[in-house]
Amino acid sequence: MKRGRAVGAAVLLAPVLFVGMTQPAAARNTHAVTIRGVLNVRDAGGQVNGGSYSETVNLTHDAPRGSFRFERCAGGETRGLLIVTLQLNKDETVTPRGTLYLYEESSCNNNDLDGTMRTAARPLAMDKVRTHHLSVKNDEFLSDDSTSADFSITHEAAGVDVGRPNEPSNVVATAVPVGNEKSVRVDWEDNANNETGYEVRNATLNQNFGVGANVRTFSIPHLDPNLRYCFQVRAVGAQGPSDWTPVGEKVECA
Repeated sequence: MKRGRAVGAAVLLAPVLFVGMTQPAAARNTHAVTIRGVLNVRDAGGQVNGGSYSETVNLTHDAPRGSFRFERCAGGETRGLLIVTLQLNKDETVTPRGTLYLYEESSCNNNDLDGTMRTAARPLAMDKVRTHHLSVKNDEFLSDDSTSADFSITHEAAGVDVGRPNEPSNVVATAVPVGNEKSVRVDWEDNANNETGYEVRNATLNQNFGVGANVRTFSIPHLDPNLRYCFQVRAVGAQGPSDWTPVGEKVECA
């Protein structure tokens, strides 16, 4: 059962300040994106090198971008490279974008680009799978090199999400003049019952403050009265933190 609202004076007894603090990526995973497929490369002499690949990238709204990179070499001089970039969107879709590159010169370490092919950047909803085929051919005289990639992209919930505390809500920042400075009181609704504490982030200064469990308010002193500061809050638990609350509403800045 939750305790009542803590008073500001009690909260300020033992705040902990972390500057630029980040949590381990594994603790924040919410979306798992898996790519599986085959990449083949053929050089002008007829040698072929191919192989399968399977890899998963986890995305969160704290770390919404990721990528895959696979490559193969044939004949010691022809290289195929597949890069897939990922973007987690606010509506919980993921937008993948794949690009296949063909390189050919005297060694496989060369960067002599002979062609590319890209997929369309279309959002992929949760629990959906999309397949792609990309192929690039070198049309230079006596350079019959090529590469092809067939792959699927699967978007699903990440299992490590289980046990994270619920994200707080209704963050309100209120400025309080104090002499030639100001303090800002940040209030929020506690939606979790398994948190070990909360973190309040001054997004303007990139500073994080740690407070205890069940706390619903925190004051940050000694701020410039001429500047506007924006704040985020997240719950912290044994299985990792919740996502940060968003910034964009007027009530979150003061």
